[in-house]
Amino acid sequence: MSFKQIFIKNRSYLSLKNNSMSVKNELTQTFVSLDDIDIIIIENQQTTITSALLSHMAKADISVVFVDEKFMPCAISVGINKNSRTTKIQRAQVNITKPRYNRLWKEIVYAKVLHQAMVLESLKKDDTLHYLLKKITSGDKTNIEATAASFYFKGLFGEEFHRNSVEDSRNIALNYGYSIFRSSLSRYIVAFGLNPAFGIWHSSELNAFNLADDLIEPFRPIVDRYVAENIEKGEEVNFFHKKELVALLFEEVEDSQGNKRSVNEAIKHIVSSYQSFCLGKRDGIEIFKIKA
Repeated sequence: MSFKQIFIKNRSYLSLKNNSMSVKNELTQTFVSLDDIDIIIIENQQTTITSALLSHMAKADISVVFVDEKFMPCAISVGINKNSRTTKIQRAQVNITKPRYNRLWKEIVYAKVLHQAMVLESLKKDDTLHYLLKKITSGDKTNIEATAASFYFKGLFGEEFHRNSVEDSRNIALNYGYSIFRSSLSRYIVAFGLNPAFGIWHSSELNAFNLADDLIEPFRPIVDRYVAENIEKGEEVNFFHKKELVALLFEEVEDSQGNKRSVNEAIKHIVSSYQSFCLGKRDGIEIFKIKA
């Protein structure tokens, strides 16, 4: 079972050696079996990685996240056409009717707002968001998602908080955590033969990962809670914070049968269930529940 999250912080040369990743720098050379790697985050922009290694990591379902000069994830590497039924699955994906999409989007928005409500209640003793849940309609036509988000972030971080402020370090941490979850979703979307550009609600022609941006919604409050508990306004987002944000992929959640799963497993199951939804084998997707 893969379990390691690898951070490349120093200038290195990454290559393939006998199904292992060789990490070579000026002082040392280290080998890590590809079977033991879940995600690699390359933070040093002077690092070199070979195409052979990238190819083998794609085949092994290893996410490779590249970080820009501001130390924010800016690109991911995932495999393509890995599922033998890719054509059949993507045809089914684009033929889903609008009413089915609307019902599914209601399910996703409900899960997101429920998780936001649980976070806000546990940290701030505020149960206001629970009252919005019953107002969510098919397709969220009244945009309860936006109403909840506006109240939620100010309740969680204070009235002065603005989600689009690039100077607030809490936003930097939120975006970093979301990017890690998005990369995990993207790799499973491709692995299950789905087209990541064809979203449920998001439909930007400039976004190659609309589907990941739809399915990530119920997961966001996991990142929100970590940031609210661990990072103050103006505090630098350091390597320790980033390491813990990546480790959120292995936090425990509960599936619909009450079984404990890691977030990463929940991501895999939500994508798998969406594939089944597209193929007409089920009416909804596998929604998990965060810890209270």
